[in-house]
Amino acid sequence: MKRASAYAVLATELEAFRLLPWHVLEMHVRAVPTSKTVDVEGEELQLELRVSIAETRQQTLKITAVAFGPSHLQMERLEESVMVAKHETIHARQ
Repeated sequence: MKRASAYAVLATELEAFRLLPWHVLEMHVRAVPTSKTVDVEGEELQLELRVSIAETRQQTLKITAVAFGPSHLQMERLEESVMVAKHETIHARQ
């Protein structure tokens, strides 16, 4: 896996989810993780995004993005997450 390129894709996906309206993010908490395959510099990566309730703060959600690499010899995995407070999504839409 080309980690720098995969990280850039994860950052883009996290930002797109972070900007979703709060009610849409809440629906993702109860849903199965969102999964898709993307081509990153000729490599197919499986991306998975999930939204969960943050354990440390009220009205805060945790968005986690994971990229699984194409290697057959070992599991390649890159994970990043971001915390989003309810009031942040309101301001992001303006």
